Amino acid sequence: MTPARRATPSARSALVAAGLAGLLALAGLAGTAPAAAAAVLVSLSLALGWPGLLLLPSPRGSAAVVGATGVLAALATAITALLDEGRAPLRSLPVVLAVAVLGAFAHQMLRRDLRPRVVDGLGGAVTGLLLAGLTSGWVAAAASPGAAAVSTAAAAAAAAALASALPVRRPLVALAALAAGAGAGAVGALLAAAPAGRGAVLGLALAAVVVLVALVLAPLAPASRALPSLGRAAAPVAAAGAVAGLLGPVLVG
Repeated sequence: MTPARRATPSARSALVAAGLAGLLALAGLAGTAPAAAAAVLVSLSLALGWPGLLLLPSPRGSAAVVGATGVLAALATAITALLDEGRAPLRSLPVVLAVAVLGAFAHQMLRRDLRPRVVDGLGGAVTGLLLAGLTSGWVAAAASPGAAAVSTAAAAAAAAALASALPVRRPLVALAALAAGAGAGAVGALLAAAPAGRGAVLGLALAAVVVLVALVLAPLAPASRALPSLGRAAAPVAAAGAVAGLLGPVLVG
């Protein structure tokens, strides 16, 4: 298979990832509730594609655990933010994740297929639900005062996702994604009347997460199939929610 043909699924996933980041930005600018709805969409996209991407046993149950975690995490973060006026909106996330991990164990125990590859299934489901839970960081960024956190973070995530699909060697891909994320963060911060330097730092941190997840998942094709490709696109955006929610309000919020 030629490098050009290998790059096609990656480019498709990168475009979808950039689109999801853009959706999070628009929803975040509209308020906490729309941001929660967009975060749920990202989590469900991840849930649909994650079992096929990792070739997990009992894929429907794993998808249900991952999707439910993302929905509950987004709702819990939005409700906490609305009740406490944006203060510590992520404080309920550990509880959601703890319950979700128990749900992943219960799913493996209740399987009726003689439970082959139970360790693979459990590990894959727990990894997926952690990523889904991190999507709630975008809700926390949207709940921060002003629009700088969510818009700057989303711009950096989109730029890094697009750069991560360049058909060049991995070290160059990483450097390009980091540069793109930092540059987009700086521009996004300026447009939101925030310091460009802090925006660049936020963009660099976001890009590091996006490119790391993208490169780790790159060999896990069948990304040419629709659902696994969707999961591979949603995973970096979901993981970037941790940086958006924790560092975004501090640096440019």
